[in-house]
Amino acid sequence: MSAKTERWRRLRLSLLRPGRGIPLNVSGPSQPAAVLARRVLAVLLGLAITAVAVAQYRMGRGPVTVAWLAVGPLLASLVLRPRITAVLAGWAVLLSLGLILHQPGPPGTLPSHLSVLVLLAAFAVANSVLRTAAQRRLSQVRAVARVAQSALLREVPATVTAGRLASRYVSAAAEARVGGDLLEVVSRGDHPRWLIGDTRGKGLPAVRLASIAMTSFRDACAQPGLSLPEIARAVDLSVTRAAGDEDFVTALFAEFDPRGWLEVVTCGHPPPLRLTADGGLQALNPSAYATPLGLHPGMRVSTFAVSPGDRLVFYTDGLLEARDRAGRYFRLEDCVDTLRRPDLDAAAQELLDRVVAHTGRRLDDDVAILLFECAGVMVENPREQAGQQVALAR
Repeated sequence: MSAKTERWRRLRLSLLRPGRGIPLNVSGPSQPAAVLARRVLAVLLGLAITAVAVAQYRMGRGPVTVAWLAVGPLLASLVLRPRITAVLAGWAVLLSLGLILHQPGPPGTLPSHLSVLVLLAAFAVANSVLRTAAQRRLSQVRAVARVAQSALLREVPATVTAGRLASRYVSAAAEARVGGDLLEVVSRGDHPRWLIGDTRGKGLPAVRLASIAMTSFRDACAQPGLSLPEIARAVDLSVTRAAGDEDFVTALFAEFDPRGWLEVVTCGHPPPLRLTADGGLQALNPSAYATPLGLHPGMRVSTFAVSPGDRLVFYTDGLLEARDRAGRYFRLEDCVDTLRRPDLDAAAQELLDRVVAHTGRRLDDDVAILLFECAGVMVENPREQAGQQVALAR
């Protein structure tokens, strides 16, 4: 037994123990509320500088405390733009100059106090310029990252043959849209296929391995005549070539037959759940479990009957590992009311919201969710299909 296989077995056993897991705020253009807040802050700082000058003028203590007027520009340099910071700095210098001329102190104090104030005001403007430039460069990097991540994590179609789809993906890495989880749907032809999985680890290496797996899945689905196990073998080969000594990918491959069948190949990934039209929730456990991709799994396909109105829930282990502050795990069994919502997309969003709320908005792992609803079944020969259902039940 290889070291990677043994490591995965220990990891899987730990996940099976009961009890064990941020929402993403994607940066973007400035919002009107933020612009208004900055304007209000600039006005308040201007009023504060004026109030300090007036208070000092009334106390008549000379130029000793003139340097306190620089506090306003220094605070402005942390948040406001250079132009506004420069206006506040100039206003502070003018007020201090007036105070010094009106209430001169001991000889020699005028140049020293004025120079201190001018230096502090200049520092505030320079700090604002440097901060703004750094933020601009960071925004450009984030924009490039968002484009690259959008190319990697493609949009899931809302409808496929005889079914509907809805998905949600949240990354545990701040300022990222995609992490180490996999979510890909290929809807070419009458048999839509999809892949959902999770790479071991976090950060850029996990993203790289996830991108390789999803790209290989797309390429394999583009080849005519390949069965679902053959597609899974092609992805496993690509992952094996790219993975390190301690890397692997848990994955679940699915293919929907419009005649009412769902084929699943499970490689170390949690099984999907089926919510039947009458409200029952059950796990679609495979006939045999296989090791994850990269550990030479034995590809075995499991077939399940799907009826119109049934909903299937596919997810990554970040959902199972999501815990609240008391250490309690998130339970999908408690979300039947959410999964029953008529709007499939709203159901996916509410499910994600419940996961985030359960953890107090502090997820420790990426979460990918895919909901599939069977909208209808294409029956060419009812007697033949009934015979197939009997054979499957046996």
